[in-house]
Amino acid sequence: HVELDGGIPNPYLGMSAEEIKIARSAAEKNNISLSFHLPYTYLGAAVCAFQKEDREYAVKLMKRYMDLAASLGCNNLVMHPGSVPFYQAVGLYRVMVKENLVNSLKELISYSHSKGMLFHLENNTAFDFILVEIEECLEILEIVEPSGERAKFCFDIGHWFTRADCGKTVPEPPEDIMKQIPEKYISQVHLNDYIPVVKKFHPPLHYQAGLLKRDNLSNLFKIFKQKKVDTIVMETAVRDVDELLNTRDLMKKEAEYVREIMG
Repeated sequence: HVELDGGIPNPYLGMSAEEIKIARSAAEKNNISLSFHLPYTYLGAAVCAFQKEDREYAVKLMKRYMDLAASLGCNNLVMHPGSVPFYQAVGLYRVMVKENLVNSLKELISYSHSKGMLFHLENNTAFDFILVEIEECLEILEIVEPSGERAKFCFDIGHWFTRADCGKTVPEPPEDIMKQIPEKYISQVHLNDYIPVVKKFHPPLHYQAGLLKRDNLSNLFKIFKQKKVDTIVMETAVRDVDELLNTRDLMKKEAEYVREIMG
């Protein structure tokens, strides 16, 4: 399985019909299922905006990406719940933001379903100021999709770890937070780590440089199994020149490490 990243910049909306056909054929030929991560910065972050025009443009953009994802044969979609300035993440502003996110989700979940793709709402990082915590994300999903049939919660544990740099603690063991998610909202999860203080996202898991040490990861996989997680998307980023030059070897070592833990 491969999740295509719609983060900016990306080539997707510029793909020709022939390029889409070639990409879809290649995935099918190699027995690779696909999902699509919708844009989460710039206009994509406005899906929760209380400025009507901004939010509507953001929803319109998301639908264009959904059309592309469907054309590529993707089986599910993932979307961040938007982000806001810190001074608009409080009081009545926060209420308005959530209300408008609900409006966007109602439209986008329905559109995703019509395209034959399962929709996932992913938790934000603490630097986005809203919908960082599991309970806040579930609160929104209970309003929009209480059955959990058309929309799921894609928990990103690395995003949740960012709370450590915003004055909040990360309980021990950190992976137990996954137990709070009801099974009806579980399908796909994002697996990545985070290094507090230096604020480094998605370091290779086998480095054990963040909060997910070997024992934590082993326990997390057990929780995934108990919760009947369907798809685990590993998100690893190369940030340094030497990592970039040795990306394939790094990926191989990380995969071996993860497979060994998974048994």
